[in-house]
Amino acid sequence: MFSDDIPVPRHDAGAGGSAVAAITPATLGLVAAPVTPTVTQFLNAANAEYIIGGVPAGMHPFTVLGFPVSYTNDLDGVSAQVWVTPQHQIIIAYQGTTGGENIAINPLPAAAQIIADIGVYAGVTPPAEIDSLNFANFVVGLAHAAGYSTSNIFVTGHSLGGIEAEYVASKTGLAGIGFESTGLPRYAGEGGGSNFVNVVTYGDPVGNYSSDIKGEQPFAAPYVPGGGNLPHYGNIVLVGNPADQTTLSHDVAKWGDGNPADQVGVLANLVGLLTDFHLPGTQAHDLGVTLNPYASIIDGGGVQNSPVFNVANDTIPQLISAAGSHGSLLPGVAHAV
Repeated sequence: MFSDDIPVPRHDAGAGGSAVAAITPATLGLVAAPVTPTVTQFLNAANAEYIIGGVPAGMHPFTVLGFPVSYTNDLDGVSAQVWVTPQHQIIIAYQGTTGGENIAINPLPAAAQIIADIGVYAGVTPPAEIDSLNFANFVVGLAHAAGYSTSNIFVTGHSLGGIEAEYVASKTGLAGIGFESTGLPRYAGEGGGSNFVNVVTYGDPVGNYSSDIKGEQPFAAPYVPGGGNLPHYGNIVLVGNPADQTTLSHDVAKWGDGNPADQVGVLANLVGLLTDFHLPGTQAHDLGVTLNPYASIIDGGGVQNSPVFNVANDTIPQLISAAGSHGSLLPGVAHAV
C-alpha cells in the first residue's frame, strides 16, 4: 500500500543538506522499472513547471503531512515539484530557465537560472545541479518511507530542468526523460544511462549543445561520436526535421573566426533558433503529445509543423526501441572516466 502523507521533515534551502543519506545505485541495488511513465506524462510534468498552478493531467502532488513536497531555492535557481501518477509512480520535475509564467510571481530564481545556464555553457557544474541532486536524494528517502521502490521514482524537466534531471540521473541511476538537455562535462557517474533519455529537437541550440551530436560545432564542443568532453548522459532521441540541423550548422559556422561582427551574428542566430525549436510546444508536436496543462504563452510558439514521431504513449523502453527502429536513436553514454 502506498502512502504519500507521512510524518517526516521537509527539505529547506538553507539547511545545508538533508538528514536523508545520499541515494546511489550501489546503496540501493537499483534496477530499472519494467514499466515507466509515458512520454506524455513526463512532458506534462516538465511543462507544468512553467505554468502557474500547473498540474500534470491525471497526477496529484506527493505530500507529507498534507503538504506538497516541492522545493525552490532563489539563490541557485532550483525549483521542483514532485508528482504521483495514476500508476503509483513518482516523478520529480525540475523547472527550466525563467520559470515561464512563474516569473510574474517570483522573478528571483530566473536570474539564478540564467547564471546556471552560463555555467553549463562554460562546461562547469553549477550549484543548481548539485542542489537538484540533494533534493532528489531527499525525495527518494521520503518515497521509500511511503512505500515506493526506487525503480518507481523518476526525474524529468525541460531546458535547464532537463539538464538538472540528466545530472541527477547520472549521479543516482534514476530513470527519466530530459527534454532539450545539453551534454554534461565528463566525470565519474553512477549507473549505465540505459534508463535515461534526452529528447533533442533538430535545430535546437540547447539540446544540441554537446560533443555527441553533430551540428552545433564549432560553437559546441568538438564532435566525437558517442563521447567527447561534453556528452549527454543516457540515450538521445532526435525529433523534428533533420533539415533544421543543417540550418543550425550554417548559423554557427562563423563562431570563433575572429570577426566580432560574425560573433554577434552567431549569437543572434542562436536566439532565433531557440525561439523556433526549444519551446515545449515544439517537442509536444514532434512527439505527438497533447500538453495538459497548456499555456499558449509558453506552449503556443515555436515551429510546430515538423514530422511527428508518435510516441506519446510509450514508456522509456518503448521510446528507445521505437527510436532505434526509426533511426533517430543515439546510444547512451555512462560518463565513466
